[in-house]
Formats: sequence, structure tokens, C-alpha cells
Amino acid sequence: MGVVKLKKAELYYHKSVEENIARIIQRSGVCQIIESSEETSVRPAGIDARLARCDEHETHARYLLRALGSYYVDQMSSLDRLLGEKPVLSLNELAQIAQKTDLEKLASSIKIMEAKLNELHIEISQLQANAGILSQIKGFPYPLSVLREGTLTLKGVLGTLASAQVDVLKESLAAYASETELCVLPQSPKDKEAWIVVLYVRAYEQEILELCARDGMTIVDLSVSITGTAAEESEKIKQQLVECEGQKSEILRDLAQMADTWTPIIQESSDYWGVLHDRYRALAVSDTTDSTVRTCFWVPTEALPILQKQVEAVAPSVAFVVFDPTEEDNPPALLQNKPFTRPADALTNLYSPPIYGELDPTPFLAPFFFLFFGMCLGDAGYALVIAAILWMLFKKYRKIPASVKDFIHIFSIGAVFTFLYGAITGSFFGDFIDVFPFMAFLRPIKNFFFVIDPMADPMKVLGISLFLGIVHLMLGLGIAAYDALRKGNYVDAIGDKISWIFFVVGLVLVGTGATGAVPWIIYLLGQCMAVAGACVIFWYAGREKKNIFLKIGSGLYALYGCTSYLGDILSYSRLLALGLGSAVIGSIINLLATMVAEIPFIGWTLALGIVLGGHAFGIAVNLLGAFVHSLRLQYVEFFSKFYSGGGAVFKPLQFTTQYVEVVDGLPQS
Repeated sequence: MGVVKLKKAELYYHKSVEENIARIIQRSGVCQIIESSEETSVRPAGIDARLARCDEHETHARYLLRALGSYYVDQMSSLDRLLGEKPVLSLNELAQIAQKTDLEKLASSIKIMEAKLNELHIEISQLQANAGILSQIKGFPYPLSVLREGTLTLKGVLGTLASAQVDVLKESLAAYASETELCVLPQSPKDKEAWIVVLYVRAYEQEILELCARDGMTIVDLSVSITGTAAEESEKIKQQLVECEGQKSEILRDLAQMADTWTPIIQESSDYWGVLHDRYRALAVSDTTDSTVRTCFWVPTEALPILQKQVEAVAPSVAFVVFDPTEEDNPPALLQNKPFTRPADALTNLYSPPIYGELDPTPFLAPFFFLFFGMCLGDAGYALVIAAILWMLFKKYRKIPASVKDFIHIFSIGAVFTFLYGAITGSFFGDFIDVFPFMAFLRPIKNFFFVIDPMADPMKVLGISLFLGIVHLMLGLGIAAYDALRKGNYVDAIGDKISWIFFVVGLVLVGTGATGAVPWIIYLLGQCMAVAGACVIFWYAGREKKNIFLKIGSGLYALYGCTSYLGDILSYSRLLALGLGSAVIGSIINLLATMVAEIPFIGWTLALGIVLGGHAFGIAVNLLGAFVHSLRLQYVEFFSKFYSGGGAVFKPLQFTTQYVEVVDGLPQS
């Protein structure tokens, strides 16, 4: 199937039915709206006000969900939400909920409560800071107002000073012994800092403060509300903290109750206003006159008849005009492939979708990706664990979103290939079956499927990996040649694609023949292919140069490009490395388990923990590596030979919701 054929549709209808038409288009989920390119186009009347209303409600909803999110205990787990277990509501029900919910008033209430909560946080922090200071000066016997306001003749200053500097300050104040009193507040001998109060006669304030600063005293200011003794103020602050904490608890309790009551309703309202916003946005990019509206969109050819019936059912006078895409158009790419390769559409889109009309690489990407994934993970036991987890997910969740389901299918098919590769290489949780005696009954089955041991014969697996790499790369060049021939670029197809296939394959056959591994006729065929390919490459690279030396230089430089092919082919050695890594890690885990199993009494318990934890870690790490490196071989090595992407993903107007599933449309106007 590849890239689905699209039609460009123009819908002309009377303004009176614009809401119904927009609802039908959105409910169908098969139309990507085309924004009007007419410079003189006029937006439908009132559409800006409707969009602004949706924006306002969505803004309130987002604020409320953020503000109440930390207090709301969602009954549905994150995994449930990810895998599509959402409440099912009709759009009519959503509309009724949204109309009854005053999000603005609710947001105002929450803002007031948040402001009060912030005030309490600040007040509590201040009180705790004051309590900390008072705890340090609890031995000061006089009212603390003397430190702030003082009396007519006396005043004091509170501060901290390094313990080693206290005697220095005493000596400095000795000259003012009759006008000052130094109070060193009780402290632990281990404290490196002393809290001190210096009382002085106001007439000597400036001199005393200069002495304190010179000897390293850091002045501490007390809050204006602190006037009594340290003990009195400490007791007062303790009571204030209790009151503040009580108010804070009351607000938090109210917020939690509001979160439980309102969060589901706000989520439903948010989805409703989001759906409405998307619909009005589609209308906003339509053309309009005094009485008619024109909406343009891309629609799959197969979906067109059903859509036309639905539209004409609500608006019989509508004019439906359909065109094929022209060269000036830039249609999006909607991929649709066979069931085996369909999940890999997500991998193609992850790189970049094809330009409309270009080749879809997915059918060529999929089999190699799954094969490489299996070789990289390479353990039948790991494959069984992954398959069991995916089977449980499919059994539990029946409405998994398509985007998530695609990746689950990718890992499911990858697990099948992993099991097959693990079976023929004899890897089942590493060498688990061979190491533990109680698994001896499975050894005949394992040995029956066993073909090759990567650890004992890595060169053979390396050869297979490189051979697959050559096939993969030559397939890429073959696709590029076919695409060039399809477009009538015969010279490019032969000179830049087919010639390289001949040259690279010829060199491989020559290299293989030199070892005596193939008959002489294959060796001779390889020489012919390499020479023929090299001649064509040489000619193609320099064909447009006028100067003979430039022709020769261009041809030689093009032939030097064979080193990049060598690098690409060697890149496939990662298939051996990653598969070997899985087997080695699994074997090390098993070895550790057998070693600790010999410990008396607790040995088998420890061994079980090592086996479970170690192989769980091995599955997670190797699964990530298998996915990333298999994808890298597609994107870097394979795609670079024929595919550049650059298309746009088909994004139809539909019910896009986050918290609920919409099962139908047509809310009441």
C-alpha cells in the first residue's frame, strides 16, 4: 500500500450549516484541513470570539489542573492512562458538563486560596527564623525592645562573633568599660560562633558600633514585633506557629477536597473546550463570503464516498468538489502497509515521513529491523519474558492508542525474532539451562534447535552479520535505482546506483574467492562485476567535466568512495557485538548465582535474587540497545542510500482528547 492516495476536497456550503459541517468533518477523523492561501480571504463572522472563548476556558482548565494536581489522588494509574483506559463519554455529555462548570469562578477561588497559602508559608518561615534567633539568646534577661528602640540613654546591639574573637572585643570595649556591658550568651563549648549583646550609652553609639564591626561582629536585626524577653517572645511565637499551621492545614484540606470533587470535571471540561477549539480553528482557516463558506482539506480517496454521504445528510445543498493533487500542492503522507509491516510506519515517521508520491521505505525497513533487533537482543529467555509482559498488556487493555499499540507490536514481532535467534544460538538467559542442574530436562530441547554458538565461533556470526549488511546496503541502492528508473533518470540509475552494486558485490566476490571459499567461476564473475562497475563509476563521475585531467580526477575520487561502503558494511558488526554482549552478561549473572548458591543456608536465596535482578537488568539494558542500534542501521546506513524523507505527517481533524474517550459527536447547538 505505502503512501495512501489523497484527494484535495473543497466544500462549499451556506453559513447556516457551518457548525454542522465542521462537526461532521471532525467526527469523521479523515480530513486534514488546508489553511486558505487566499490573501483576500475573510474569516467567518464571530469565529475569533468563539476561539477566544475556548482559549479562555482552556487557560482556566490548565491552571486548575496544575494547581489541584498535587492534591488530587488519581484513581487511574499512569500506565492505565497511557494505555487508553479512559472514561467514555459522548460529546453531548461533555458539553453539558462544560456548560455547568464555571471554570473562571473556580480558578478565582483557587487563586485566593493559593495566595493565602503563600502568605502563611512566608509567615511560618519568618516565625521559624525568629524562633531560631530567640533560642540562641534565651539567656538574655532584659526585654528585647532595648535592642531595637532602646531607652533615652541606653541601647543595645545583637550579633554573632567568632568565639576566638570574643576576648578581642572585650579588650576593645575595655576603654568604654563604664559606658558598655558585654553579654556573651550561653553556648556550647563546641560552638565556633558566639551570640553576644553589647549594651552601651547612646552617646557612644557610633564608636561602639565601629569597634564591633572592626572585631568581626555580625549584627542581627530582630523583627519589629519582638519586644518582650526572649522567653516571652518564644512562647508567643510558638502559639503563632500553631495558629498558622492550623490555618495552613485547613486550606490544604479544602484544596484536597476541591481536587477530589472538581479535578475529573475540569479534565472533562478541558477535553471539551479542546475539541471545540480544534473545530473552530478549522472554520477559522476557511474562506467565507456574505453567505457561503469554503473549507478545503485532504482526504484519503477510499474515505471520500462515506464522508460525502455524511455531509450531504446534514446539508443537501452542499457543493463537494474533488481534485487530484497538483505539482503546486504539498499533500501530507499517510502511510498504510500490510499487518506485518504496519507497526513499522511509526519508525518511518519517527525519522521523517516520505514526500507524497515518493517511495514508502517501511516495507523494506520492517523485515531487516525485526531481524536485526532479534540478533542484537539474541536471547530466547529474554524474548519469552518480553512476550509475556506484552501479552498481559494486550489482555488487560483493550483500547490502547494506535501510537502506543504500534510500538507494542514492534516489540512483539521483535520478541519473535529474538526467540528464534536465541534458539539457534542456544542462548536462554545466557547459559542458564547448562549451568543449573535442575534445568537438565530442557537441554535436549535446547540442543535440538542449536545451530551456532557465537561465543565459541564469533567469526562465523561476524561473517553472517557483514553478509546481511551487504544485502541491506545493496537493497538500498537497488531501491534508489528503481526509483530513478521510475522517474526516467536512466543515466543516474546506472551510473550512480547499479554501478555501485556491481562494484561492491564484485569486490566482495573477489575477496571471498581469494580465500578459496567459493568456486573459481564465482571469483571470475566477481572480477568482471568489479571492473564493469568501476568503469561505469569512473565514467559517470567525470562525464560533465571538459578538462581531461578533471575527468580523471573526478572518476578516481568517486572510486575512492568505496571506503565509505566499507565503513558502512563494518558497521553491521554491531549485530555480533550486541548479541554476544547479551549472552556474556547472562552467563556472568548465572556464574555469580552459582557461586553464591554454595553459601550455607542463604545461598539459594541470594542466587535467586541475583538471577531475577540480574536478568531483569540485562533485559532492560539489552532491549534498549537492540532497539537503538537496529534503528541506527536503518536510519544511517540504509536510508542514506535512497531515502531522505521530508514529507509531512497526515494530521486529520478529529476528537483529540487527553482524559476521556469520545464515542460520538453532534452535541446540541
